[in-house]
Amino acid sequence: MNRQIKKLVVMVMLILPLSLLAQQNKDEFSATLAYQSLAHFMGRTDSLNSTATVPIIAYRFKSGFYSQIAGVLVQNSATPLQYTGTTFELGFHFLQNDSTFSGNVFGTYFDYKDKSVLVRSALKYQLGVNTSFKNNIVNINPSINLLFSDKTDLNLSVGFDHLFVQKLKEGLPRALAFNPTITLYAGTQNFTDTYKRNIGSPFVPIYQTETKSVTTLSFLAMDFTLPIVYVAGKFNAFITPSYVMPYNLIKDAGERGENRFYFTAGIGIRL
Repeated sequence: MNRQIKKLVVMVMLILPLSLLAQQNKDEFSATLAYQSLAHFMGRTDSLNSTATVPIIAYRFKSGFYSQIAGVLVQNSATPLQYTGTTFELGFHFLQNDSTFSGNVFGTYFDYKDKSVLVRSALKYQLGVNTSFKNNIVNINPSINLLFSDKTDLNLSVGFDHLFVQKLKEGLPRALAFNPTITLYAGTQNFTDTYKRNIGSPFVPIYQTETKSVTTLSFLAMDFTLPIVYVAGKFNAFITPSYVMPYNLIKDAGERGENRFYFTAGIGIRL
């Protein structure tokens, strides 16, 4: 779920290129309210297929430093809309005006309620780097993240996208953007392996059951998204139909997931 919150924020940031005409050289405050029809972590869901409502406030300095806070409210068939956690993030956008390469480094603290229904709610901290190699054909967006809970996990992703921007009226800050994207996710998985070991001899075998912890780097998911963003001056609205395909589910550890359509939608303002 933590990555999904990040995706909500990143998707909202797609609006930034459209608003640079008026806001490139000033500090900026933004507020966004987003809704997601399936709260998941790389296609992994809770048993109730919860939805998520995420209010986000952020402040970005023209130097590139930024801070943001996102609340998380979930709802499902057994629970009405309820608050379940907050994320706090500090980061720095580098090479903001470079036409070929840019990115950001960030640190995030997750404050989830006890017994939260969110997948990966045990997560406490996250450190990461997002980058983007831009060209006129396909932008390539590699990312690396370290996730800290009772263990440390490594997550890797690479996205491929192309941004289409259509100005709706000459001379006015109104535009419509489409950003078809494919993202591949990989990461470490922790599980236990139980096996029998012969502690006797080849002639008189004595088998003993042993268990060991195993960590592997696996392909975790593929996500197809189509962010559609409308901007009118300081206001914006967006909807993102998506299709997620989880891989390498550890069902013995209770992981649930299947190929699913979902969508993200929201409204926002920039000042």
